[in-house]
Amino acid sequence: MSKLQRSNIYFLILVLLTIFLPEYLIKTYLLIGIKDIRIMQFLNHVILFLVPAIIYVVVTKVNIKETFRLNKIHLKDLLLIILIAFVCYPLMGCISAISQMFFTNNIGTFMAAIADTPYWAMLLLMAVTPAITEEITLRGVVLSGYDNQSKFKAALITGILFGIFHMDFQQFLYAAVLGFIFAYIVRITNSIFSSVIMHFIINGISVTAQKVLFSAEELISQVVEEPSLMDLSFNMKLTYMSTYILVGVAFGVLVYKLIHKLEVWNIERQGVPDEIGESNYLRDVSDEPKESVINWSFILIVVIYLAFMIYDVYIR
Repeated sequence: MSKLQRSNIYFLILVLLTIFLPEYLIKTYLLIGIKDIRIMQFLNHVILFLVPAIIYVVVTKVNIKETFRLNKIHLKDLLLIILIAFVCYPLMGCISAISQMFFTNNIGTFMAAIADTPYWAMLLLMAVTPAITEEITLRGVVLSGYDNQSKFKAALITGILFGIFHMDFQQFLYAAVLGFIFAYIVRITNSIFSSVIMHFIINGISVTAQKVLFSAEELISQVVEEPSLMDLSFNMKLTYMSTYILVGVAFGVLVYKLIHKLEVWNIERQGVPDEIGESNYLRDVSDEPKESVINWSFILIVVIYLAFMIYDVYIR
């Protein structure tokens, strides 16, 4: 079995676990006296993401350092990565707002439910935990299966998988874009710490903004009382969408330029043979035949995701 197929099958198993296991986990938590949804959320991340990753490493006997790209980041790269993360935040906000015009913002409802959580605990739950568990899963195990693919293809497919990973139509688009950016930067720097840092910063900004701008009561009333973007008229949606697209494109171009700068720095640091040339290196050109990224396992993942989400949103 190829690395790519093995990676996709691993992700497929995670999708099935995410669909069917939480119901039984919640019953188990309640049975042993765990009723706090924050603790449940943390345990879900450990059980659904960390435990399978450990099992994967044990069963496949892969090289941990290579699979998870446990390599240091150059200080110059680190500073630029931090800047990219801050620029990504408004881009994600624009994409999320557009998605909210068509789908319910479930994450907003969840954040309101835990709004009285102390800042440090909220940061640990919503920023630190996913920055570790989700990165180990997506930019660790899954991305390693795409090592023989170009940076763009690997980032594109694993970005789509990151969108699917959230199991939420509203989160899909911005998560997919973010997943693409994370994967591409990890491939450039050859370090998973790049995406861990970016993931933490972006989620951390969201948590911090919530704590600074809203009290728990204000956040709850905002979710409960204020009309959602879904309730806007068609003309209003068109107006808002045009604004979000313009702002999003502006920040998107800036993100692209910063990532390009990061890539050029790494090319200069590594040195590029004359026969390859910088332009070819940037395009990740290779004469080696590459396995198709659209295969039966990827198609099955997409079909299962769409079937479950349609059932969850429109039928259940």
